[in-house]
Amino acid sequence: MLKPLKKKTLAEEIIASIRDLVISGELKPGDKLPGERELAEQLCVSRASVREALRALSLAGIIVVKPGDGTYLNDDISRMFGGVFNSKLLFIVERNDALQLAEARKILEIELARLAAMRATIDNLKDIEHTLKAMEKHIGEPDYFIKQDVAFHVAVSEAAQNNILFEAINAIRDLMTEVQREIVVYPGLMEKSFGYHKRIYQAIKEGNTEEAAKAMSEHLAHVEAVTRELFPLEE
Repeated sequence: MLKPLKKKTLAEEIIASIRDLVISGELKPGDKLPGERELAEQLCVSRASVREALRALSLAGIIVVKPGDGTYLNDDISRMFGGVFNSKLLFIVERNDALQLAEARKILEIELARLAAMRATIDNLKDIEHTLKAMEKHIGEPDYFIKQDVAFHVAVSEAAQNNILFEAINAIRDLMTEVQREIVVYPGLMEKSFGYHKRIYQAIKEGNTEEAAKAMSEHLAHVEAVTRELFPLEE
């Protein structure tokens, strides 16, 4: 049975409480969760805190909301246990981390674009072009677009021929995906994002290191600006 929570970060505590129920076997893949009001009463927290936690769980794919029916644990929950209940979910709850991610990406990816323009092989260029075409095809389809968007950045990092930097991008790709899921609703974002990616690819293909770095810098500045507008830092 769910227990009242001590104040910490309430959304984090709610997520941890649900995680514990899954680990103990009290909640199983496909099980229906109690309603929002019932959860709030059992945990002695506000419904707003419950909504925030459920939103994070939904974004991470841990739960599935079926309108008019209820909220269910994903059938694949056991397979997803590798990391979904650690930094990934806490990242979603802690919105300010989105801005730290934007900062980290600028440090990493501007130089990666420059290196890719110097070192990309024919196969690297084909991989980047493939993701670019898939992005264009799926403009207006957020889930598919985000998948190809992140794949584009991974392909660019691979083209830079630096295994350490490549692994650094791989380490944050899940966080990149989660931020993209939150900002993709911004009007015109997919179209503008595709335009930046097209410029980056063209510069890499032409071996233009400075233009590749500039296009990546402008792209990431746009992502950061949208992130700041949607999720401003708390005072």
